Amino acid sequence: MNNLYRNIDRKDLVTAITSLGADITFVVEGDIGSSKSALIGDVARNLPDHTPVYIDMATIADSGDFQLPAVDHVNKTSTFYPNESLGLHTGKPMVIMFDEIGKSTNRSVINAILPALNERRWGNQYFHKDTVVFATTNLGAENVGDMLPPHALNRITKVRMRKPSAQQFIAYAQNHNLHPVVAAWVDRNPQCFQSFEDVEDPRDNPYIYHPREQRSAFVTHRSMTRASTILHNRGGLSDDAVTHILAGTIGAPAAVDLMTFVALAHQLPTRQEIINTPSTALLPTSPAALVLLVCQAVQWVTKDTIGAWMQYMNRFALNEVKALFALQMVKNDDKILWASRNKEFTAFAREHDHLFGV
Repeated sequence: MNNLYRNIDRKDLVTAITSLGADITFVVEGDIGSSKSALIGDVARNLPDHTPVYIDMATIADSGDFQLPAVDHVNKTSTFYPNESLGLHTGKPMVIMFDEIGKSTNRSVINAILPALNERRWGNQYFHKDTVVFATTNLGAENVGDMLPPHALNRITKVRMRKPSAQQFIAYAQNHNLHPVVAAWVDRNPQCFQSFEDVEDPRDNPYIYHPREQRSAFVTHRSMTRASTILHNRGGLSDDAVTHILAGTIGAPAAVDLMTFVALAHQLPTRQEIINTPSTALLPTSPAALVLLVCQAVQWVTKDTIGAWMQYMNRFALNEVKALFALQMVKNDDKILWASRNKEFTAFAREHDHLFGV
C-alpha cells in the first residue's frame, strides 16, 4: 500500500495546490534538485490574479524576520507588524510558498508560521480568502535535516512529489532552450533521474545522489540545467576544462559520458543541410547521434521546415528514434498545433502509432 501511493505526479500536484491550496496547506516532499522550488511559478501561472511570494525558510534565523513589535500609544497596547513580503497590507490574494520548511531548526520560526499554515492568519490579521499557502521540503531519507514536529505535521497535508522522469525533463529542456546535447544524453541515460530509494547499492547508479555514499556532485534536474548553461556558454574553453567544470556540477561519471555526446555533435549535418537537401544530407549511423539529431530538431523545426525534416528522418533505420521525435512534438503544446496539420507528420503518426509507447 505504501508503494502504491508513494508519490504524486508534478502535474497533478500543481492542480491540487491550485484548487485546494486556499484551504489546505500541502507540504511537498521531493528529491534533491527535483525542481520543488519552481512549483511556485507553476501555481502562479494557474492563478494570474495572485501575487507570488517566495520565502526561503533556510535563511530565516528568528521569528523576528517575519514580524516586528509595534506600540499603539493611543490605546496603550502592543501588536506585531508582519513583514511586507507576506502581502497582508495589500488585501489581495497571494501564492505563498515556504520553501525548505524542514530546514528551520528554530522552534519559534515554525511556531510563527503555524497560524498561516493552518488558519491563513498572521497574528490577528487574516489573509485574503483566496490566498494559497504551501511549503516544500526534502525527503527525510536524504538525511539533510528536514524534520517537522508532530504538532506542525497535524496542521498540514504531506505529499511526496514524484521525481520527474527523463522524458519530462526532455520536454522541459525543449521548452526552455536547454542545450540539445543535454536532452539527448538524458534520453539515452534515463537512469540519471532514478530515485535513490530504488537503488539499494549506490554503486549500481554512479550518477545520482545517494545517502549511503558521499558524492560532492551528482545529477539532478537542477544540476543538468546548469550543465546546459555551461555547454551553451563554453566559449573558447578546452574539452578538458569543460569536463572538469561539468564534473563539479553533475559528477565525474556523468561529465565524461556527456562530453562523449559533445564529441558526436561534430559528426552531425547542419540544420541548413537537412532543410536544403533532406534526401542526401549526412546520415549518422550511431544511435546516440541520431537521438541527438532528434533532440535538436524538436527545438528548431517549424511549420515551414517540418516537411524537409520528416523526409530526412524517414531515412533513419531505427524506428524508436523516430518515435522519440513524435512523442516530444506531441508534448510541445505550441508545435503540435501546426504539426498535427502537416501531412507528412500525420502520415508518420498513423503508420507508427504502435511505437508511441516506447
